[in-house]
Amino acid sequence: MADWPPRVRRLRYLWLLVPALGLLELASNVVLSRRAPGIDAWRAVESAVVALKRSGEPVVVAPEWAEPLARLALGDRVFPLGELARADDRTVPGLLEIAELGARSPAVRDWPVVSEKREGPFVLRVLKNPRELRSRYRFVDHVRPGELSVALVRGDTERPCEFKEHVVATAGGLHGQVAFPSARFQCAGGEQMFVGVTVIDDQDYRPRRCIWAHPPQAGTLRLRFLAVPLGARLHGFAGLSYFLFRDGVGPPVTLAASSGGRSFGAVSHRDESGWSGFDLETPGLAGQTADVDFEIRAEGGYRRDFCFAAEAVE
Repeated sequence: MADWPPRVRRLRYLWLLVPALGLLELASNVVLSRRAPGIDAWRAVESAVVALKRSGEPVVVAPEWAEPLARLALGDRVFPLGELARADDRTVPGLLEIAELGARSPAVRDWPVVSEKREGPFVLRVLKNPRELRSRYRFVDHVRPGELSVALVRGDTERPCEFKEHVVATAGGLHGQVAFPSARFQCAGGEQMFVGVTVIDDQDYRPRRCIWAHPPQAGTLRLRFLAVPLGARLHGFAGLSYFLFRDGVGPPVTLAASSGGRSFGAVSHRDESGWSGFDLETPGLAGQTADVDFEIRAEGGYRRDFCFAAEAVE
Protein backbone atom coordinates (compact mmCIF):
# COMPACT_ATOMS: atom_id res chain seq x y z
CA MET A 1 0.00 0.00 0.00
CA ALA A 2 2.95 2.29 0.62
CA ASP A 3 3.64 2.18 -3.12
CA TRP A 4 0.02 3.15 -3.99
CA PRO A 5 -0.59 6.65 -5.28
CA PRO A 6 -1.88 9.07 -2.56
CA ARG A 7 -5.33 9.32 -4.20
CA VAL A 8 -5.77 5.54 -4.13
CA ARG A 9 -4.60 5.32 -0.52
CA ARG A 10 -7.32 7.84 0.47
CA LEU A 11 -9.98 5.59 -1.06
CA ARG A 12 -8.89 2.34 0.56
CA TYR A 13 -11.39 2.76 3.46
CA LEU A 14 -14.28 3.58 1.17
CA TRP A 15 -15.74 0.08 1.60
CA LEU A 16 -16.49 0.89 5.24
CA LEU A 17 -19.30 3.13 4.04
CA VAL A 18 -21.33 0.05 3.11
CA PRO A 19 -21.78 -1.33 6.67
CA ALA A 20 -22.02 2.22 8.01
CA LEU A 21 -24.94 2.98 5.70
CA GLY A 22 -26.52 -0.31 6.72
CA LEU A 23 -26.29 0.62 10.39
CA LEU A 24 -27.70 4.08 9.64
CA GLU A 25 -30.67 2.56 7.84
CA LEU A 26 -31.29 0.15 10.71
CA ALA A 27 -31.18 2.99 13.24
CA SER A 28 -33.59 5.09 11.18
CA ASN A 29 -36.01 2.16 10.96
CA VAL A 30 -35.89 1.76 14.73
CA VAL A 31 -36.56 5.47 15.23
CA LEU A 32 -39.44 5.49 12.76
CA SER A 33 -40.96 2.37 14.31
CA ARG A 34 -41.02 4.09 17.71
CA ARG A 35 -42.44 7.37 16.42
CA ALA A 36 -46.03 7.95 17.43
CA PRO A 37 -48.49 7.86 14.51
CA GLY A 38 -49.71 11.27 13.35
CA ILE A 39 -53.26 12.45 12.84
CA ASP A 40 -53.40 11.12 9.26
CA ALA A 41 -52.65 7.60 10.53
CA TRP A 42 -55.43 7.94 13.11
CA ARG A 43 -57.91 9.14 10.50
CA ALA A 44 -56.97 6.24 8.24
CA VAL A 45 -57.95 3.70 10.91
CA GLU A 46 -61.40 5.18 11.53
CA SER A 47 -63.39 2.71 9.41
CA ALA A 48 -61.72 -0.28 11.08
CA VAL A 49 -62.42 1.17 14.53
CA VAL A 50 -66.07 1.92 13.74
CA ALA A 51 -66.54 -1.63 12.44
CA LEU A 52 -65.36 -3.06 15.78
CA LYS A 53 -66.89 -0.45 18.10
CA ARG A 54 -69.98 -1.63 19.98
CA SER A 55 -72.47 0.68 21.64
CA GLY A 56 -71.94 0.80 25.39
CA GLU A 57 -68.37 -0.52 25.10
CA PRO A 58 -65.92 2.39 25.38
CA VAL A 59 -62.70 2.87 23.45
CA VAL A 60 -59.41 3.14 25.35
CA VAL A 61 -56.10 4.26 23.87
CA ALA A 62 -52.68 2.92 24.78
CA PRO A 63 -50.52 4.71 25.66
CA GLU A 64 -52.95 7.06 27.38
CA TRP A 65 -51.08 10.20 26.29
CA ALA A 66 -52.13 9.46 22.70
CA GLU A 67 -55.85 9.73 23.51
CA PRO A 68 -56.25 13.50 22.79
CA LEU A 69 -54.98 12.99 19.23
CA ALA A 70 -57.23 9.95 18.80
CA ARG A 71 -60.25 11.94 19.98
CA LEU A 72 -59.41 14.79 17.61
CA ALA A 73 -59.12 12.42 14.66
CA LEU A 74 -62.00 10.03 15.41
CA GLY A 75 -64.51 12.36 17.06
CA ASP A 76 -67.66 11.79 19.08
CA ARG A 77 -68.77 8.80 17.04
CA VAL A 78 -65.94 6.76 18.56
CA PHE A 79 -65.65 8.71 21.84
CA PRO A 80 -69.22 9.68 22.89
CA LEU A 81 -69.21 11.71 26.10
CA GLY A 82 -71.24 9.19 28.08
CA GLU A 83 -68.60 6.52 27.49
CA LEU A 84 -65.54 8.76 27.61
CA ALA A 85 -66.55 10.28 30.98
CA ARG A 86 -67.93 7.04 32.49
CA ALA A 87 -67.78 6.55 36.25
CA ASP A 88 -65.51 3.50 36.00
CA ASP A 89 -64.96 0.33 33.95
CA ARG A 90 -66.72 -2.17 36.19
CA THR A 91 -70.19 -1.85 34.66
CA VAL A 92 -69.17 -2.04 30.99
CA PRO A 93 -69.32 -5.45 29.26
CA GLY A 94 -66.18 -4.83 27.25
CA LEU A 95 -63.80 -2.34 25.69
CA LEU A 96 -62.06 -1.69 22.40
CA GLU A 97 -58.37 -0.98 22.91
CA ILE A 98 -56.44 0.93 20.23
CA ALA A 99 -52.75 0.39 20.89
CA GLU A 100 -49.69 1.93 19.29
CA LEU A 101 -45.97 1.37 19.89
CA GLY A 102 -46.67 -2.01 21.50
CA ALA A 103 -48.42 -0.39 24.46
CA ARG A 104 -51.24 -1.81 26.63
CA SER A 105 -53.75 -0.09 28.90
CA PRO A 106 -52.64 -1.05 32.44
CA ALA A 107 -56.18 -1.12 33.89
CA VAL A 108 -57.41 -3.74 31.40
CA ARG A 109 -54.21 -5.63 30.64
CA ASP A 110 -55.61 -8.81 32.22
CA TRP A 111 -58.98 -8.68 30.40
CA PRO A 112 -59.55 -11.58 27.99
CA VAL A 113 -58.89 -10.73 24.34
CA VAL A 114 -61.90 -11.57 22.16
CA SER A 115 -60.20 -10.53 18.93
CA GLU A 116 -57.00 -8.80 17.85
CA LYS A 117 -56.31 -7.11 14.53
CA ARG A 118 -53.42 -5.05 13.18
CA GLU A 119 -54.30 -1.95 11.19
CA GLY A 120 -51.27 0.01 10.01
CA PRO A 121 -49.30 1.16 13.08
CA PHE A 122 -52.12 0.14 15.44
CA VAL A 123 -53.37 -3.02 17.10
CA LEU A 124 -57.13 -3.15 17.72
CA ARG A 125 -58.19 -5.44 20.56
CA VAL A 126 -61.74 -6.26 21.56
CA LEU A 127 -61.65 -7.03 25.30
CA LYS A 128 -64.23 -8.70 27.53
CA ASN A 129 -64.80 -7.56 31.10
CA PRO A 130 -64.12 -10.65 33.26
CA ARG A 131 -65.78 -9.15 36.37
CA GLU A 132 -68.65 -7.12 34.96
CA LEU A 133 -71.21 -5.63 37.32
CA ARG A 134 -74.43 -5.83 35.31
CA SER A 135 -76.17 -2.48 35.43
CA ARG A 136 -79.97 -2.35 35.54
CA TYR A 137 -80.30 1.44 35.80
CA ARG A 138 -77.91 4.38 35.44
CA PHE A 139 -79.31 7.32 37.38
CA VAL A 140 -77.34 9.88 35.34
CA ASP A 141 -79.39 8.90 32.27
CA HIS A 142 -82.72 9.73 33.96
CA VAL A 143 -82.34 13.33 35.13
CA ARG A 144 -85.56 14.62 33.55
CA PRO A 145 -89.20 15.24 34.45
CA GLY A 146 -91.36 12.17 34.73
CA GLU A 147 -88.41 10.14 36.02
CA LEU A 148 -87.05 12.46 38.70
CA SER A 149 -88.45 15.03 41.12
CA VAL A 150 -86.23 17.41 43.11
CA ALA A 151 -86.99 19.37 46.28
CA LEU A 152 -85.32 21.32 49.06
CA VAL A 153 -86.41 19.87 52.38
CA ARG A 154 -86.17 21.66 55.71
CA GLY A 155 -88.07 20.17 58.58
CA ASP A 156 -91.63 19.56 57.40
CA THR A 157 -91.31 22.04 54.55
CA GLU A 158 -90.63 20.96 50.98
CA ARG A 159 -89.85 23.41 48.22
CA PRO A 160 -89.89 21.82 44.74
CA CYS A 161 -87.16 22.68 42.25
CA GLU A 162 -88.53 23.62 38.83
CA PHE A 163 -87.22 21.90 35.71
CA LYS A 164 -85.98 24.37 33.12
CA GLU A 165 -84.91 23.24 29.70
CA HIS A 166 -83.40 26.36 28.16
CA VAL A 167 -81.37 28.10 30.85
CA VAL A 168 -78.25 29.81 29.53
CA ALA A 169 -75.41 27.30 29.90
CA THR A 170 -72.30 28.70 31.59
CA ALA A 171 -68.73 27.58 32.28
CA GLY A 172 -66.01 29.19 34.33
CA GLY A 173 -62.92 28.38 32.29
CA LEU A 174 -59.70 26.96 33.70
CA HIS A 175 -60.00 28.36 37.24
CA GLY A 176 -63.77 28.71 37.44
CA GLN A 177 -66.84 26.56 37.81
CA VAL A 178 -67.46 23.41 35.80
CA ALA A 179 -70.09 23.65 33.05
CA PHE A 180 -73.65 24.37 34.20
CA PRO A 181 -76.07 22.72 31.72
CA SER A 182 -79.02 24.42 30.07
CA ALA A 183 -81.47 21.66 31.11
CA ARG A 184 -81.70 21.32 34.88
CA PHE A 185 -83.88 21.36 37.98
CA GLN A 186 -83.30 24.88 39.29
CA CYS A 187 -83.67 25.35 43.04
CA ALA A 188 -83.87 28.47 45.15
CA GLY A 189 -80.63 29.96 46.43
CA GLY A 190 -78.55 30.93 43.44
CA GLU A 191 -77.35 29.70 40.03
CA GLN A 192 -75.32 26.85 41.51
CA MET A 193 -78.35 25.45 43.32
CA PHE A 194 -79.56 22.99 40.72
CA VAL A 195 -79.68 19.31 39.82
CA GLY A 196 -78.44 18.44 36.35
CA VAL A 197 -75.87 16.46 34.40
CA THR A 198 -72.36 17.86 34.01
CA VAL A 199 -68.73 16.71 33.87
CA ILE A 200 -66.12 17.19 36.59
CA ASP A 201 -62.42 16.35 36.77
CA ASP A 202 -61.15 13.56 39.04
CA GLN A 203 -57.81 13.32 40.86
CA ASP A 204 -56.11 12.18 37.63
CA TYR A 205 -57.83 15.01 35.73
CA ARG A 206 -59.96 12.56 33.80
CA PRO A 207 -63.54 13.59 32.93
CA ARG A 208 -66.39 12.10 34.97
CA ARG A 209 -70.03 12.54 33.92
CA CYS A 210 -72.23 12.92 36.98
CA ILE A 211 -75.31 14.47 38.58
CA TRP A 212 -74.59 17.90 40.05
CA ALA A 213 -76.46 18.11 43.36
CA HIS A 214 -75.37 21.15 45.36
CA PRO A 215 -76.67 20.86 48.97
CA PRO A 216 -78.40 23.87 50.57
CA GLN A 217 -76.77 25.80 53.39
CA ALA A 218 -79.51 24.48 55.67
CA GLY A 219 -81.67 21.43 55.25
CA THR A 220 -81.43 18.73 52.59
CA LEU A 221 -81.55 18.42 48.82
CA ARG A 222 -83.73 15.42 47.88
CA LEU A 223 -83.71 13.65 44.54
CA ARG A 224 -86.50 11.12 44.04
CA PHE A 225 -86.06 8.78 41.06
CA LEU A 226 -89.29 7.08 40.06
CA ALA A 227 -89.82 3.39 39.25
CA VAL A 228 -86.19 2.30 39.46
CA PRO A 229 -85.48 -1.37 38.60
CA LEU A 230 -83.28 -2.45 41.50
CA GLY A 231 -80.56 -5.03 41.81
CA ALA A 232 -78.41 -6.21 44.70
CA ARG A 233 -76.91 -2.80 45.45
CA LEU A 234 -76.27 0.76 44.36
CA HIS A 235 -72.78 1.12 42.93
CA GLY A 236 -71.56 4.67 42.62
CA PHE A 237 -68.96 7.42 42.82
CA ALA A 238 -68.93 10.91 44.25
CA GLY A 239 -66.68 13.92 44.00
CA LEU A 240 -66.13 17.60 43.43
CA SER A 241 -63.88 19.17 40.80
CA TYR A 242 -60.49 18.03 42.05
CA PHE A 243 -58.71 21.02 40.53
CA LEU A 244 -60.93 23.42 42.45
CA PHE A 245 -61.32 21.54 45.74
CA ARG A 246 -58.16 19.46 46.16
CA ASP A 247 -57.08 21.50 49.21
CA GLY A 248 -59.88 19.86 51.19
CA VAL A 249 -60.88 22.89 53.25
CA GLY A 250 -64.65 22.41 52.95
CA PRO A 251 -66.87 20.34 55.25
CA PRO A 252 -67.81 16.81 54.13
CA VAL A 253 -70.91 16.18 52.04
CA THR A 254 -73.24 13.36 53.06
CA LEU A 255 -75.14 11.32 50.48
CA ALA A 256 -77.89 9.05 51.84
CA ALA A 257 -80.01 6.62 49.81
CA SER A 258 -83.38 5.10 50.69
CA SER A 259 -86.61 3.76 49.26
CA GLY A 260 -90.04 4.12 50.85
CA GLY A 261 -88.46 5.13 54.15
CA ARG A 262 -86.11 2.12 54.12
CA SER A 263 -82.50 3.29 54.41
CA PHE A 264 -79.77 1.82 52.21
CA GLY A 265 -77.08 3.68 54.11
CA ALA A 266 -75.03 6.84 53.62
CA VAL A 267 -71.56 7.93 52.57
CA SER A 268 -69.59 10.95 53.71
CA HIS A 269 -67.41 12.50 51.04
CA ARG A 270 -64.41 14.75 51.66
CA ASP A 271 -62.97 17.02 48.98
CA GLU A 272 -59.48 15.57 49.08
CA SER A 273 -60.80 12.06 48.38
CA GLY A 274 -61.29 12.96 44.72
CA TRP A 275 -63.56 10.72 42.67
CA SER A 276 -64.22 7.95 45.17
CA GLY A 277 -66.49 4.92 45.02
CA PHE A 278 -69.24 3.58 47.24
CA ASP A 279 -71.58 0.59 47.36
CA LEU A 280 -74.89 0.56 49.23
CA GLU A 281 -76.72 -2.75 49.59
CA THR A 282 -80.41 -2.98 48.65
CA PRO A 283 -81.25 -6.32 50.32
CA GLY A 284 -84.46 -8.06 49.38
CA LEU A 285 -85.22 -5.67 46.52
CA ALA A 286 -83.37 -7.33 43.64
CA GLY A 287 -85.69 -7.65 40.66
CA GLN A 288 -88.22 -5.21 42.10
CA THR A 289 -89.12 -1.70 40.97
CA ALA A 290 -89.29 1.12 43.50
CA ASP A 291 -88.74 4.84 43.92
CA VAL A 292 -85.25 5.71 45.17
CA ASP A 293 -84.39 8.83 47.17
CA PHE A 294 -80.96 10.44 47.38
CA GLU A 295 -80.57 13.07 50.07
CA ILE A 296 -77.57 15.40 50.03
CA ARG A 297 -76.59 17.68 52.87
CA ALA A 298 -73.54 19.48 54.28
CA GLU A 299 -72.76 21.65 57.29
CA GLY A 300 -73.01 25.11 55.76
CA GLY A 301 -73.49 24.19 52.11
CA TYR A 302 -71.59 27.16 50.59
CA ARG A 303 -69.37 26.05 47.67
CA ARG A 304 -70.23 22.39 48.07
CA ASP A 305 -70.13 21.63 44.32
CA PHE A 306 -71.06 18.00 44.86
CA CYS A 307 -71.54 15.60 41.97
CA PHE A 308 -72.29 11.87 41.97
CA ALA A 309 -73.02 8.94 39.67
CA ALA A 310 -74.79 5.74 40.69
CA GLU A 311 -76.14 2.57 39.13
CA ALA A 312 -78.44 -0.18 40.31
CA VAL A 313 -76.40 -3.34 39.70
CA GLU A 314 -77.16 -7.04 39.93
